This record gives sequence, C-alpha cells and structure tokens, in this order.
Amino acid sequence: MPSPRPTRRPTPARAALAWLLGLAGCAAQDGYFRPSPSPAEAPAVAGGPRDEAITRAQAVAPAPPAESPAPTGPSASVPVPETAMAPSVPPPAATLPINLPSALKLAEAENPTIGQARARIAEALAQRQKADVLLLPNLNAGGNYHGHVGNQQRSAGNIINLSQQAFYFGGGAGAYAQGPPEVPAVLISTHLTDAIYEPLKARQRVDEARAVASATANDVLLEVADHYLELHGATARLAARRRTEGEAAEVVRITRSFAERGLGRPADADRAATEWRQRRAEVRVAEEQVAVAAARLARRLHLDPSTRVEPVGDPLALYALIDLGAETEALVQAAVRARPEVRAGNAGVAVAETRLRQELARPLLPTLWLGFSGGAFGGGSNRVPPLLGHFGGRTDFDAVAYWTLQNLGVGNLATQRTRRAEIGAAVAGRSRAITRVRQEVAAARGDALARREQIGLALAQLADADDGFRKDLQRIRGAIGRPIEVLDNLRLLRKSREDLIDAVVGYNQAQFRLFVALGSPPPLRGPTDPVAPPVARALLASNPPRPAVTEAPKPPAEVREDIARLAMLRGGDDATRRDLAELARAHQRTVDAMLGYDKAQSALLDAAVAATPADRVALRPALVALGESHRRMIAAQLDYDRILWRLVGAADAPTPPPAVEASKPAGELKR
Repeated sequence: MPSPRPTRRPTPARAALAWLLGLAGCAAQDGYFRPSPSPAEAPAVAGGPRDEAITRAQAVAPAPPAESPAPTGPSASVPVPETAMAPSVPPPAATLPINLPSALKLAEAENPTIGQARARIAEALAQRQKADVLLLPNLNAGGNYHGHVGNQQRSAGNIINLSQQAFYFGGGAGAYAQGPPEVPAVLISTHLTDAIYEPLKARQRVDEARAVASATANDVLLEVADHYLELHGATARLAARRRTEGEAAEVVRITRSFAERGLGRPADADRAATEWRQRRAEVRVAEEQVAVAAARLARRLHLDPSTRVEPVGDPLALYALIDLGAETEALVQAAVRARPEVRAGNAGVAVAETRLRQELARPLLPTLWLGFSGGAFGGGSNRVPPLLGHFGGRTDFDAVAYWTLQNLGVGNLATQRTRRAEIGAAVAGRSRAITRVRQEVAAARGDALARREQIGLALAQLADADDGFRKDLQRIRGAIGRPIEVLDNLRLLRKSREDLIDAVVGYNQAQFRLFVALGSPPPLRGPTDPVAPPVARALLASNPPRPAVTEAPKPPAEVREDIARLAMLRGGDDATRRDLAELARAHQRTVDAMLGYDKAQSALLDAAVAATPADRVALRPALVALGESHRRMIAAQLDYDRILWRLVGAADAPTPPPAVEASKPAGELKR
C-alpha cells in the first residue's frame, strides 16, 4: 500500500507573503481598505493541512503598522469622500486653447504628411518642365589638344614616323583632323516619340500629384477633426464623471448618516461607499483619456508633446455640414465626381494609356541627332612644320536620323504588352477608389442618421434618469424608503450622460466623415460656433413635421351620413341630443388638446435653442410638459371616438315611429 503524500509545510517567508497577498486583495481603490483581523482575533481552526497553513501564516506574519484607533459603530468602515483629489496625470508644462478651425489651419500649415504630398507636386512640375524642353539643344564649349609621336599607319597601309600636334578651342570639343567634333557646340539628341509624348505624360502626372495631395490633406484634416472631437468628448465625459462622483458622495453622506442613527444597514453604507470609489476611479480614467486624446491631437498638429491642447467651445454642439435628407445615390454621384482619389485614378489611367501610345509609336518615329560646332583649330607635324600652327576658324554641322527595333522588334512587343497590363492595373485601382468612395458615403450617412436617432433617445433617457434620481434623492432625504435604492438611478444617470456625449461626438464625427467623403476638406474657416440644430431639435428631427391643427379628425363619409340621418329621424330624442352635444364638446376638447401639444412642442424647441451646455438638463420640464400634452391629446381623441361610435351604434337601432298625422292614411305611414 503506497504511503500517503506528505503535506507541504509552509516556510515563514511563504507564510508572510500569503498574508501580504491576502491584505492586498482586501484593499480598495485610492488606498481605502478594511483591516484584516489580527491573529489574536482569528477564529479557531478545525484542523487539516489547509487550516494548519493558515494558522502558521498568522503566527509568523509581522504585525501591521500601528494606526489611529478606528471609529466604532455601524459606519466605521465607510470612508469619508474627499472633496479634492490629486489628478492622475501630472499637469502639463503649457496649455494651448484652440478651436476646431484653428486646429485645421494649423494642421494644414504644419503637418509634415501634407507638406510631403505637396512637395510631390513641385517635383511633378519640375519633371513637366524638363519634358517640355526635350527638343531644345544642349550648348557645349571647350577645347582639346592632340599630340602624336612615332609610327603611324596611313590609309594606304604604309608606316611612317610622324610627330604631329593639333589644338581646338571654341564651341564644342573633341575635334581631330578632318573629323567633326565629338561634342558639338549645339546638340539636339532625342527620340521624337519621347519629345511628343513625355510632355503629355508629365502634365498628367502633375494632375495625379495634385489629386493625391488633396486626398492626403483631406485624410489628415479629417483625422485632426476626429481627434479634436474625441478630445472634446473626453473633456465632456470627464466633467460628467466628476459630477456623478459628487452625486455619489452625497449618497454616501446620506447612507452613512442613516447607518449612524440606526435607520439603515451598515452594508448599505458600505455599498454606497463602493459605488463612490468606482465613480472616483472612473474620474481618474477620464483624466487619462483626456491626456491621451490631447497628446494624439498634438502629434497630428506637429506640436510639442509637453503642450496640452485644450478644446474651446460647446462639447455638445452639433455640426450640420450635410443635409441628411438627401438621397444616398445622389450623394454618391456627387462624391464620385468630386473625390480627389477618383481624379487621381483617372490621371493614373491617362498616364498608362499615354505610355502605351508612346511605345506603339516608338518603332515608327526616328531618333534625331543634330550637331553644330564652331571654333579655332590649328596644328602641324614634322613633315609640315611648324608642329603647332596654322590656326584658323572651323565650323561643322551634322544631322543624323535613325530608326530602332529593339531585339528585332520582340523587345518593342514585350514593352507594349507591359503597358497594356499597366492600363488594366490603373483601371482596377480607379474602380477600387470608386468602390471605396461609395462605401464611405453610404456608411457615413447611415452612421450620421443612426447617431441622430441615438441623440434623441439619449436625451429622453437623460431626462428620465435625472428626474428619477432627483426624486429618489429627495425621497430618501425625507426618510422615505431605503437610501440604497438611489444607486440604481445614479448608475442610469451616469450611463445616460455618457451615452448622450458619445452620441453627439459620434454624430459630429459622422458629419465630418460624410463631408470629406463628398470630396471636400473639413471647413477651415468655420463655423467657430457651429450652426446646427440643438440636441432637442435633433430629438424631434426623426419625426415628420405635424401640420397646423385647424380641426379635429372627421369620421368617414358613411358614418357622417348615419349621424345626419340619426339627427333627422331622432331630432326630438333627448339621448340623441345629449350625445350630439357631447360629441361637439369632445370635438372642441380634441382641437384644444392638439393645439396645446403643438404649443408644447414649439416651447421645447425654443428652450433647446436657448439652452447652454450647463443647463441642458433644464430642458426636462419642457419635455415633461410635452409628454403631458400628448397624454391629454390622446385622451381627448379617445373620448371623441367613444361618443362617435356610440352614436353610430344608435343609428343602427330601430327607429321609433313618428307621430301619426290625420291627413295621411295608415298604409302610407306604414310604407
């Protein structure tokens, strides 16, 4: 029978490490934790390897440092929320307040990516200038000296001992005996195919470079706008989280007060304190996000990283750059016509086609070589003394034209096939650019529409969450209900605030993406205060405008005929007269309710236009009034319909016989 496995006995070092890890696991954020029980207070263990290890760890662990006596009572473990908190990110060396148009102008002037793309334009212009002067001659000037001593073979084959010298100076160089100068003074040497097609190709490359530079600038400026809006959103999110932290601190104060007086459970106070610590940690995360977003924007603006960029303006202002009511296909067609990426693709296709025509014409056109030289030339030999003399003027003119078939013409065919393949690649690249444009336009418009709907939902959700939190907070202050119940509404309020910020930032970013997707860079000259509908107007923008209310909805034609017949036949019936009078009053109530609803809607829009970022929550009364008006309108319409269909049912009932007149026979009355 195998022996039992021996129990591993912990060493004192391992036991101390286990105690420290357990203490760290109990620690909360920002240095708050509940002290662990001392070894003397530890409960007795029942035995066993694990319990023995715990006992030994408690026995050998060092005592914790002495602290001030902890308060006693139900709320002893509840921390007191601090009013001030050191920022998690060190303060910057300098700050730069900047608005969006200024950021875009700074990026356009300082961004190295844009500068590099524009330098390509200057390079293409220089190449075009070079291509335009291919037929202009080169000018050469210089001289040469030639000396020979010794045997030399004549054209007849005889060998002679000859000493001769020659010297040339003037236009050109390399003149020897009767031959022309090897380097003419005026030289034209080029292929006619290149002289014809290179300037055209260079102009097309300039167009391509300009389109690429525009596309690069659009992309960089769009990225700057995205980073700026992201920084704006991070700043707004930090402010919202700080406000939520303050509200959580108020809940902690109330729950602690309840716990101290015995009106609430200490566990509720602990739970509220945990909630406050979580909100406090979120504030630190938001501070880090602001610093990261500012650094990202500074990098794109080519600024010193130690400078903190601070956005200026309303973080919840909406940018209305493109009318979202336009059809997607119309926007796509406009984008395909205006996008610089498509223009660059067209220029690339044109360059490839020009290169093909150039190669097709190359075997048919000659290479020209024209040379003209003029200068002073002299010399002599031992047979015609002096050795260096007889100087005089000399001019030479040479004209050469020749045709070339590369590798018996096979090389020309291979080059032409290469150019055709390049055309196919350029066309595919242009098609890819057009597909990308279509996708970007459709995606940006869809994102903007979705974000606009999210803004409406988030605003309504924020109004409800704020109303619920304020009511619950007021209720628990009056000792009605448990204070812990307000935490759920606090979480909903926090989420509603951040949902609204995310929706607004996403809507603005989608607007800028759609604007750039249509082929234009972000507007550099403003607006500094964006001219756009406020958040509340965006809430109602998804609903079609209601026509002016002039009268209540009328029943169908056949129903109106039944009511008229009923009024004629039962004009003297008391119930019918009461119902008809009640129907008229219900009609008037419906008209009044619909007019009241329209007035409440207009009041909400006016309040939203005048609202500032600090008092957007003040729109809640207007939203509540709008909801109450809508409820009254629905109730009036239901009342109207109830009376109407009661009259319709009465019209289908048997008609009582009218009073019998003596002048008419009974048979006629029966008919």
